[in-house]
Amino acid sequence: MRELIDEATANLVVNVLALALPAAGAIVGAVVGRVRGRPRAGTVGGLAVGCLGIANWLLWRLYNAVTGRLGLDTVANLIVNLALFVVLGAAAGVAAGVWVARRRDP
Repeated sequence: MRELIDEATANLVVNVLALALPAAGAIVGAVVGRVRGRPRAGTVGGLAVGCLGIANWLLWRLYNAVTGRLGLDTVANLIVNLALFVVLGAAAGVAAGVWVARRRDP
């Protein structure tokens, strides 16, 4: 049985997205910001969203390192990846909550 997508292709896609998304986010953000009358804020916001491609690349590299070290089909790999997911997700949630709270309070 063949894989639908091999590791080299997955790495290529993640690498391309990490390079392309920040630029695409800045461009789309600039256009949206210009329509709303705030081009600088739109560009910065779009760039910030586009940088999620870089964050995805970092997480992909981390996942591959952990999986390569512990093995794909091991309980240890599952627990480590679960712990990373919970900790990073909680940190992102707290950061987003703080950011939203600061935007609401003048």
